[in-house]
Amino acid sequence: MAGSRPCKVRGPAGGEASGYGERPGGRESGAVRHMPEYPEYLTAVVFAVGGVVNAVLAPHRFSTAVLFCLAVTSAGLGVASRSAAAHPAIATVLTVAALLVAFALGLLLLADGVLLVRRYGPQAALLATGGAGFALLAVLGLDAVFHAVGGEAFGALVVAVNATAGYLTLLFLVFAGYAFVRGRRTPLPGTTHVVVLGAGLDGDRPGPLLTRRLERALAIDAARAPDTPGVVFVVSGGQGEDEVRSEADAMADYLRGRGVAADRIVREDRSVNTGQNLRFSAALVGDTHPGHRATVVTSCFHVYRTTLLARRVGVPVHVVGAPTSPAYWLAATLREFAAVLWLDRLPLVGLSMLLAVPVATAVFGH
Repeated sequence: MAGSRPCKVRGPAGGEASGYGERPGGRESGAVRHMPEYPEYLTAVVFAVGGVVNAVLAPHRFSTAVLFCLAVTSAGLGVASRSAAAHPAIATVLTVAALLVAFALGLLLLADGVLLVRRYGPQAALLATGGAGFALLAVLGLDAVFHAVGGEAFGALVVAVNATAGYLTLLFLVFAGYAFVRGRRTPLPGTTHVVVLGAGLDGDRPGPLLTRRLERALAIDAARAPDTPGVVFVVSGGQGEDEVRSEADAMADYLRGRGVAADRIVREDRSVNTGQNLRFSAALVGDTHPGHRATVVTSCFHVYRTTLLARRVGVPVHVVGAPTSPAYWLAATLREFAAVLWLDRLPLVGLSMLLAVPVATAVFGH
Protein backbone atom coordinates (compact mmCIF):
# COMPACT_ATOMS: atom_id res chain seq x y z
CA MET A 1 0.00 0.00 0.00
CA ALA A 2 0.93 3.60 -0.06
CA GLY A 3 3.79 4.81 2.05
CA SER A 4 2.67 7.00 4.93
CA ARG A 5 4.15 10.12 6.38
CA PRO A 6 6.50 9.08 9.19
CA CYS A 7 4.93 9.66 12.58
CA LYS A 8 6.93 11.46 15.24
CA VAL A 9 7.67 9.85 18.56
CA ARG A 10 9.24 11.29 21.66
CA GLY A 11 12.80 10.25 22.38
CA PRO A 12 14.04 9.64 25.90
CA ALA A 13 15.18 13.24 26.17
CA GLY A 14 11.84 14.63 25.02
CA GLY A 15 12.98 15.38 21.48
CA GLU A 16 11.27 14.18 18.31
CA ALA A 17 12.54 11.84 15.63
CA SER A 18 11.15 11.13 12.20
CA GLY A 19 10.35 7.64 10.98
CA TYR A 20 8.00 5.04 12.35
CA GLY A 21 9.33 5.04 15.89
CA GLU A 22 12.88 6.10 14.91
CA ARG A 23 14.88 7.40 17.85
CA PRO A 24 17.46 10.18 17.78
CA GLY A 25 21.09 9.51 18.47
CA GLY A 26 22.10 9.10 22.05
CA ARG A 27 21.05 6.74 24.80
CA GLU A 28 18.55 4.02 23.80
CA SER A 29 16.23 1.91 25.91
CA GLY A 30 17.30 -1.62 26.75
CA ALA A 31 14.61 -3.16 24.55
CA VAL A 32 15.73 -1.21 21.50
CA ARG A 33 19.45 -1.63 22.22
CA HIS A 34 19.20 -5.42 21.99
CA MET A 35 17.08 -5.53 18.82
CA PRO A 36 18.70 -6.44 15.47
CA GLU A 37 19.74 -3.44 13.40
CA TYR A 38 17.33 -4.30 10.58
CA PRO A 39 14.50 -6.32 12.17
CA GLU A 40 12.02 -6.00 9.27
CA TYR A 41 14.59 -7.36 6.82
CA LEU A 42 15.50 -10.18 9.19
CA THR A 43 11.82 -11.07 9.50
CA ALA A 44 11.51 -10.96 5.71
CA VAL A 45 14.39 -13.43 5.34
CA VAL A 46 12.78 -15.79 7.87
CA PHE A 47 9.48 -15.68 5.94
CA ALA A 48 11.25 -16.21 2.62
CA VAL A 49 13.19 -19.22 3.92
CA GLY A 50 9.91 -20.64 5.24
CA GLY A 51 8.38 -20.11 1.80
CA VAL A 52 11.20 -21.99 0.10
CA VAL A 53 10.93 -24.90 2.54
CA ASN A 54 7.16 -25.01 2.14
CA ALA A 55 7.48 -24.92 -1.66
CA VAL A 56 9.72 -27.99 -1.52
CA LEU A 57 7.62 -29.95 0.98
CA ALA A 58 4.12 -28.94 -0.17
CA PRO A 59 4.37 -27.15 -3.54
CA HIS A 60 0.60 -27.09 -4.13
CA ARG A 61 -0.34 -25.48 -0.80
CA PHE A 62 -1.29 -21.81 -0.84
CA SER A 63 0.67 -21.32 2.38
CA THR A 64 3.77 -20.99 0.18
CA ALA A 65 2.31 -17.85 -1.39
CA VAL A 66 1.31 -16.58 2.06
CA LEU A 67 4.87 -16.87 3.35
CA PHE A 68 6.40 -15.12 0.33
CA CYS A 69 3.82 -12.32 0.52
CA LEU A 70 4.64 -11.89 4.22
CA ALA A 71 8.32 -11.65 3.25
CA VAL A 72 7.63 -8.96 0.64
CA THR A 73 5.37 -7.00 3.02
CA SER A 74 7.94 -7.15 5.80
CA ALA A 75 10.71 -5.96 3.47
CA GLY A 76 8.40 -3.22 2.20
CA LEU A 77 7.84 -1.98 5.75
CA GLY A 78 11.58 -1.79 6.23
CA VAL A 79 12.04 0.20 3.02
CA ALA A 80 9.13 2.52 3.85
CA SER A 81 10.34 3.28 7.37
CA ARG A 82 14.02 3.74 6.47
CA SER A 83 14.18 5.14 2.96
CA ALA A 84 12.05 8.28 3.30
CA ALA A 85 14.99 10.30 4.68
CA ALA A 86 17.96 8.39 3.26
CA HIS A 87 16.62 7.80 -0.26
CA PRO A 88 13.67 10.14 -0.87
CA ALA A 89 13.56 9.54 -4.64
CA ILE A 90 13.31 5.76 -4.23
CA ALA A 91 10.69 6.15 -1.51
CA THR A 92 8.65 8.47 -3.72
CA VAL A 93 8.74 6.11 -6.71
CA LEU A 94 7.70 3.12 -4.58
CA THR A 95 4.94 5.11 -2.91
CA VAL A 96 3.50 6.34 -6.20
CA ALA A 97 3.64 2.83 -7.68
CA ALA A 98 1.83 1.36 -4.64
CA LEU A 99 -0.78 4.12 -4.78
CA LEU A 100 -1.47 3.53 -8.46
CA VAL A 101 -1.80 -0.25 -8.06
CA ALA A 102 -4.09 0.11 -5.04
CA PHE A 103 -6.21 2.79 -6.69
CA ALA A 104 -6.55 0.86 -9.94
CA LEU A 105 -7.48 -2.41 -8.21
CA GLY A 106 -9.89 -0.70 -5.81
CA LEU A 107 -11.61 1.18 -8.62
CA LEU A 108 -11.80 -1.96 -10.77
CA LEU A 109 -13.32 -4.04 -7.97
CA LEU A 110 -15.85 -1.35 -7.10
CA ALA A 111 -16.89 -0.79 -10.71
CA ASP A 112 -17.11 -4.53 -11.37
CA GLY A 113 -19.22 -5.07 -8.27
CA VAL A 114 -21.64 -2.28 -9.22
CA LEU A 115 -21.90 -3.56 -12.81
CA LEU A 116 -22.61 -7.15 -11.74
CA VAL A 117 -25.14 -6.15 -9.06
CA ARG A 118 -27.03 -4.11 -11.64
CA ARG A 119 -26.98 -7.06 -14.04
CA TYR A 120 -27.64 -10.00 -11.70
CA GLY A 121 -29.07 -8.44 -8.55
CA PRO A 122 -27.62 -8.03 -5.03
CA GLN A 123 -25.92 -11.41 -4.60
CA ALA A 124 -23.51 -11.80 -1.69
CA ALA A 125 -20.42 -12.52 -3.82
CA LEU A 126 -21.09 -9.50 -6.05
CA LEU A 127 -21.69 -7.19 -3.10
CA ALA A 128 -18.45 -8.44 -1.56
CA THR A 129 -16.57 -7.50 -4.74
CA GLY A 130 -17.80 -3.92 -4.58
CA GLY A 131 -17.17 -3.87 -0.84
CA ALA A 132 -13.56 -4.97 -1.29
CA GLY A 133 -12.98 -2.22 -3.83
CA PHE A 134 -14.56 0.37 -1.54
CA ALA A 135 -12.41 -0.81 1.40
CA LEU A 136 -9.23 -0.47 -0.67
CA LEU A 137 -10.15 3.05 -1.73
CA ALA A 138 -11.04 3.87 1.90
CA VAL A 139 -7.48 2.93 2.94
CA LEU A 140 -6.14 5.45 0.42
CA GLY A 141 -8.53 8.01 1.88
CA LEU A 142 -7.16 7.26 5.36
CA ASP A 143 -3.63 7.88 4.03
CA ALA A 144 -4.74 11.26 2.67
CA VAL A 145 -6.28 12.24 6.01
CA PHE A 146 -3.10 11.27 7.86
CA HIS A 147 -0.95 13.35 5.54
CA ALA A 148 -3.20 16.28 6.36
CA VAL A 149 -3.45 15.94 10.15
CA GLY A 150 -0.52 13.74 11.28
CA GLY A 151 -0.25 12.47 14.84
CA GLU A 152 1.69 9.70 16.61
CA ALA A 153 -1.17 7.33 17.42
CA PHE A 154 -2.82 7.98 14.06
CA GLY A 155 0.50 7.28 12.33
CA ALA A 156 0.85 3.90 14.04
CA LEU A 157 -2.71 3.04 13.00
CA VAL A 158 -1.99 4.03 9.40
CA VAL A 159 1.12 1.84 9.30
CA ALA A 160 -0.86 -1.18 10.55
CA VAL A 161 -3.77 -0.58 8.16
CA ASN A 162 -1.50 -0.02 5.16
CA ALA A 163 0.55 -3.12 5.94
CA THR A 164 -2.55 -5.29 6.29
CA ALA A 165 -4.20 -3.90 3.17
CA GLY A 166 -0.97 -4.15 1.19
CA TYR A 167 -0.42 -7.74 2.28
CA LEU A 168 -3.97 -8.81 1.38
CA THR A 169 -3.78 -6.98 -1.95
CA LEU A 170 -0.49 -8.65 -2.81
CA LEU A 171 -1.86 -12.03 -1.75
CA PHE A 172 -4.95 -11.58 -3.92
CA LEU A 173 -2.86 -10.56 -6.93
CA VAL A 174 -0.70 -13.66 -6.48
CA PHE A 175 -3.82 -15.82 -6.21
CA ALA A 176 -5.26 -14.21 -9.35
CA GLY A 177 -2.03 -15.18 -11.11
CA TYR A 178 -2.41 -18.74 -9.85
CA ALA A 179 -6.01 -18.84 -11.08
CA PHE A 180 -5.12 -17.40 -14.49
CA VAL A 181 -2.24 -19.81 -15.13
CA ARG A 182 -4.07 -22.90 -13.85
CA GLY A 183 -7.17 -21.95 -15.82
CA ARG A 184 -5.22 -22.25 -19.08
CA ARG A 185 -4.14 -25.88 -18.61
CA THR A 186 -4.63 -28.29 -21.51
CA PRO A 187 -6.50 -31.62 -21.32
CA LEU A 188 -4.78 -34.82 -20.34
CA PRO A 189 -3.42 -36.62 -23.44
CA GLY A 190 -5.40 -39.75 -24.21
CA THR A 191 -8.39 -38.61 -22.16
CA THR A 192 -11.06 -41.32 -21.99
CA HIS A 193 -13.51 -39.58 -19.62
CA VAL A 194 -14.46 -35.94 -19.24
CA VAL A 195 -16.03 -35.05 -15.90
CA VAL A 196 -18.09 -31.84 -16.06
CA LEU A 197 -18.68 -30.19 -12.68
CA GLY A 198 -22.12 -28.73 -12.16
CA ALA A 199 -23.06 -25.07 -11.77
CA GLY A 200 -26.29 -23.12 -11.49
CA LEU A 201 -29.23 -23.71 -13.82
CA ASP A 202 -31.27 -21.12 -15.66
CA GLY A 203 -34.73 -22.57 -15.14
CA ASP A 204 -34.40 -26.17 -16.30
CA ARG A 205 -31.41 -25.49 -18.56
CA PRO A 206 -27.70 -24.99 -17.89
CA GLY A 207 -26.83 -21.40 -17.02
CA PRO A 208 -24.05 -19.43 -18.76
CA LEU A 209 -21.22 -20.83 -16.59
CA LEU A 210 -22.39 -24.40 -16.98
CA THR A 211 -22.95 -24.00 -20.71
CA ARG A 212 -19.33 -22.91 -21.15
CA ARG A 213 -18.14 -25.94 -19.19
CA LEU A 214 -20.17 -28.26 -21.41
CA GLU A 215 -18.84 -26.59 -24.56
CA ARG A 216 -15.29 -27.03 -23.25
CA ALA A 217 -16.00 -30.73 -22.68
CA LEU A 218 -17.37 -31.08 -26.22
CA ALA A 219 -14.25 -29.35 -27.58
CA ILE A 220 -12.05 -31.93 -25.80
CA ASP A 221 -14.06 -34.72 -27.45
CA ALA A 222 -13.85 -33.05 -30.86
CA ALA A 223 -10.06 -32.71 -30.58
CA ARG A 224 -9.44 -36.43 -30.06
CA ALA A 225 -7.31 -38.29 -32.57
CA PRO A 226 -9.09 -39.76 -35.65
CA ASP A 227 -10.29 -43.35 -35.40
CA THR A 228 -10.30 -43.29 -31.58
CA PRO A 229 -13.38 -43.90 -29.44
CA GLY A 230 -15.28 -40.84 -28.27
CA VAL A 231 -14.85 -39.79 -24.67
CA VAL A 232 -17.37 -40.69 -22.00
CA PHE A 233 -18.99 -37.63 -20.42
CA VAL A 234 -19.57 -37.76 -16.66
CA VAL A 235 -21.99 -34.99 -15.73
CA SER A 236 -21.82 -34.27 -12.01
CA GLY A 237 -24.28 -32.20 -10.03
CA GLY A 238 -27.26 -32.73 -7.77
CA GLN A 239 -30.40 -30.64 -7.40
CA GLY A 240 -30.03 -27.42 -5.44
CA GLU A 241 -32.76 -26.05 -3.19
CA ASP A 242 -33.63 -23.39 -5.76
CA GLU A 243 -33.41 -25.70 -8.80
CA VAL A 244 -36.26 -27.56 -10.51
CA ARG A 245 -34.11 -30.53 -11.52
CA SER A 246 -30.65 -31.93 -10.99
CA GLU A 247 -27.77 -30.28 -12.77
CA ALA A 248 -26.70 -33.71 -14.08
CA ASP A 249 -30.05 -34.16 -15.84
CA ALA A 250 -29.87 -30.70 -17.39
CA MET A 251 -26.31 -31.34 -18.60
CA ALA A 252 -27.22 -34.73 -20.04
CA ASP A 253 -30.09 -33.18 -22.03
CA TYR A 254 -27.76 -30.45 -23.31
CA LEU A 255 -25.18 -32.99 -24.51
CA ARG A 256 -27.82 -35.13 -26.18
CA GLY A 257 -29.06 -32.02 -27.94
CA ARG A 258 -25.53 -31.55 -29.27
CA GLY A 259 -25.48 -35.05 -30.75
CA VAL A 260 -23.84 -37.06 -27.97
CA ALA A 261 -25.22 -40.59 -27.72
CA ALA A 262 -26.95 -41.47 -24.45
CA ASP A 263 -24.60 -44.43 -23.84
CA ARG A 264 -21.65 -41.99 -23.69
CA ILE A 265 -23.20 -40.00 -20.83
CA VAL A 266 -22.88 -41.02 -17.18
CA ARG A 267 -24.93 -39.09 -14.62
CA GLU A 268 -23.80 -38.36 -11.09
CA ASP A 269 -26.77 -36.55 -9.52
CA ARG A 270 -26.12 -36.75 -5.76
CA SER A 271 -23.33 -34.24 -5.18
CA VAL A 272 -23.95 -30.81 -3.67
CA ASN A 273 -20.38 -29.45 -3.53
CA THR A 274 -17.08 -29.76 -5.38
CA GLY A 275 -15.62 -32.37 -3.03
CA GLN A 276 -18.62 -34.63 -3.57
CA ASN A 277 -18.49 -33.97 -7.34
CA LEU A 278 -14.97 -35.36 -7.38
CA ARG A 279 -15.46 -38.31 -5.03
CA PHE A 280 -18.74 -39.55 -6.48
CA SER A 281 -17.60 -39.13 -10.09
CA ALA A 282 -14.31 -40.92 -9.42
CA ALA A 283 -16.22 -43.83 -7.87
CA LEU A 284 -18.55 -44.09 -10.87
CA VAL A 285 -15.70 -44.10 -13.38
CA GLY A 286 -13.33 -46.31 -11.40
CA ASP A 287 -15.90 -49.03 -10.82
CA THR A 288 -16.77 -49.41 -14.50
CA HIS A 289 -13.67 -48.32 -16.42
CA PRO A 290 -10.38 -49.39 -14.80
CA GLY A 291 -7.34 -47.77 -16.38
CA HIS A 292 -9.29 -44.68 -17.46
CA ARG A 293 -7.73 -41.23 -18.02
CA ALA A 294 -10.07 -38.52 -16.79
CA THR A 295 -10.00 -34.78 -17.36
CA VAL A 296 -12.20 -32.63 -15.11
CA VAL A 297 -13.78 -29.52 -16.61
CA THR A 298 -14.81 -26.55 -14.50
CA SER A 299 -14.67 -22.77 -14.91
CA CYS A 300 -11.18 -21.30 -15.31
CA PHE A 301 -11.31 -19.39 -12.01
CA HIS A 302 -12.29 -22.61 -10.20
CA VAL A 303 -9.44 -24.83 -11.45
CA TYR A 304 -6.96 -24.11 -8.67
CA ARG A 305 -9.38 -24.73 -5.79
CA THR A 306 -10.71 -27.85 -7.51
CA THR A 307 -7.16 -29.19 -7.71
CA LEU A 308 -6.61 -28.48 -4.00
CA LEU A 309 -9.88 -30.19 -3.08
CA ALA A 310 -9.03 -33.20 -5.26
CA ARG A 311 -5.80 -33.69 -3.37
CA ARG A 312 -7.62 -33.30 -0.07
CA VAL A 313 -10.22 -35.97 -0.86
CA GLY A 314 -7.61 -38.29 -2.38
CA VAL A 315 -8.76 -38.13 -6.00
CA PRO A 316 -5.78 -37.42 -8.30
CA VAL A 317 -7.32 -35.72 -11.33
CA HIS A 318 -6.31 -33.39 -14.13
CA VAL A 319 -8.42 -30.21 -14.11
CA VAL A 320 -8.91 -27.77 -17.00
CA GLY A 321 -10.87 -24.56 -17.21
CA ALA A 322 -13.69 -23.27 -19.38
CA PRO A 323 -13.75 -19.61 -20.46
CA THR A 324 -15.51 -17.10 -18.22
CA SER A 325 -16.99 -13.70 -19.02
CA PRO A 326 -14.32 -11.04 -18.30
CA ALA A 327 -16.87 -9.04 -16.31
CA TYR A 328 -17.49 -11.99 -13.99
CA TRP A 329 -13.91 -13.32 -13.75
CA LEU A 330 -12.70 -10.77 -11.19
CA ALA A 331 -15.64 -11.25 -8.84
CA ALA A 332 -15.44 -15.03 -9.16
CA THR A 333 -11.68 -15.01 -8.54
CA LEU A 334 -12.16 -12.90 -5.41
CA ARG A 335 -14.73 -15.42 -4.17
CA GLU A 336 -12.32 -18.29 -4.90
CA PHE A 337 -9.58 -16.41 -3.04
CA ALA A 338 -11.78 -16.23 0.06
CA ALA A 339 -12.72 -19.90 -0.35
CA VAL A 340 -9.09 -21.04 -0.57
CA LEU A 341 -8.20 -19.01 2.53
CA TRP A 342 -11.14 -20.65 4.32
CA LEU A 343 -10.08 -24.10 3.13
CA ASP A 344 -6.88 -23.91 5.24
CA ARG A 345 -8.08 -21.17 7.54
CA LEU A 346 -6.22 -22.16 10.73
CA PRO A 347 -2.66 -22.34 9.34
CA LEU A 348 -3.19 -19.45 6.92
CA VAL A 349 -4.69 -17.13 9.54
CA GLY A 350 -1.97 -18.17 11.98
CA LEU A 351 0.74 -17.34 9.46
CA SER A 352 -0.93 -14.06 8.52
CA MET A 353 -1.02 -12.97 12.18
CA LEU A 354 2.79 -12.98 12.07
CA LEU A 355 2.49 -9.76 10.07
CA ALA A 356 2.20 -8.08 13.50
CA VAL A 357 5.94 -8.68 14.03
CA PRO A 358 7.30 -6.48 11.20
CA VAL A 359 4.52 -3.92 11.80
CA ALA A 360 5.52 -3.59 15.46
CA THR A 361 9.21 -3.25 14.60
CA ALA A 362 8.42 -0.63 11.94
CA VAL A 363 6.44 1.44 14.45
CA PHE A 364 8.48 1.01 17.62
CA GLY A 365 11.80 -0.60 16.78
CA HIS A 366 13.93 2.17 15.25
